[in-house]
Amino acid sequence: MGMKGRTTKQVRAIMQKTFTQIKAQYPQAELIDTIISEVPPVDNNIAMWYLGKSIELLAGADMVFFVDDYHLYRGCTIERRIAMDYGKLCADFKTK
Repeated sequence: MGMKGRTTKQVRAIMQKTFTQIKAQYPQAELIDTIISEVPPVDNNIAMWYLGKSIELLAGADMVFFVDDYHLYRGCTIERRIAMDYGKLCADFKTK
């Protein structure tokens, strides 16, 4: 799920709804909060900075779910590629 153009509140609501559906199929799943509240340094490539922070969070996951149309978002496809290259279990998940 891409975050571009969505507010933090919208993203949190989508994440919670999605996680509830994932939890129904994978009861042992735990959500890693991937909303980054840090402010990027000045004169930085903001999108790349946020992507780096997301990759840091991926390092702590046992399994990573990629939701709905994730493949339409550059950051999501990069995260999936990295997760797979580094041996993380990845799954596509379609919300209802």
